[in-house]
Amino acid sequence: MAYKLIAIDLDDTLLDDNLTIPDRVSDTVKKAVDAGIYVVLCTGRIPKSTRKYYDSLGLDTLMISTGGAEIYDANNNAVYSRTLDPALTKRLMQYAKSNELHFQVYIDGDLIYLETNKYARLYEQTCGLKGIVKPDLMEMDTVLTPKVLFISDIERMDDIQAKAEAEFPMLNIKRSKPIYVEFSTPGVSKGDALKFVAEYYGVKREDVIAVGDAEIDIPMLEFAGLGVAMANATPVTKQVADAVCPSNNEGGVADLIQKYILEAQNENEAQD
Repeated sequence: MAYKLIAIDLDDTLLDDNLTIPDRVSDTVKKAVDAGIYVVLCTGRIPKSTRKYYDSLGLDTLMISTGGAEIYDANNNAVYSRTLDPALTKRLMQYAKSNELHFQVYIDGDLIYLETNKYARLYEQTCGLKGIVKPDLMEMDTVLTPKVLFISDIERMDDIQAKAEAEFPMLNIKRSKPIYVEFSTPGVSKGDALKFVAEYYGVKREDVIAVGDAEIDIPMLEFAGLGVAMANATPVTKQVADAVCPSNNEGGVADLIQKYILEAQNENEAQD
């Protein structure tokens, strides 16, 4: 099979637990780019916290961000954007505050929250991005954001997600990390965004590989011709995947690209 595009999740997939791209993974990704493969980063992060990884790999492809709600080109221009209904955003913020949950929104490419706390600092440390405290956030008439993110202690998150799903059945609700619950408008997913990118490049879905580790990655694994879960992925993600590669700390993305793209290309060339 001659795959032409690979969509790669960032945290716990491309990045190891030190939030770096292992040298072997970086080298293999660059080989795929040199071989003419479209390498697309597909993350829940916003571009400001993704760009350094994108640039380090020498990419010029589209970038899927905020869990599939936005797609940007190499010049940081949005080519696809789906924001939440401001009325629902306000309801989510009020719900979070009344339930003593930390919440974040994303306005004009910036991370915004009501107040700083341990959850805000943890997110900043993970994403390498400084947020902006906006004490009057709840009083704003219109908040245009691609998603709202709740963060709390891991032992609360299953209950938080279940209750939020009952309260907001009209929204797309997914876990991107064990302590994150993300809310976006219906129809937003990494799968729909990947479909847009594949069509943009004229690549058939059977020629697409997608790799990830979390619940939020499942739609893109289901869309792709080959959906791959990391060894460190959640059990439900592994269940829907076509294959499993080594963990993020073992450089699994490098093994995946080597096996399904580079070696396959070499075999095809040898047959020709």
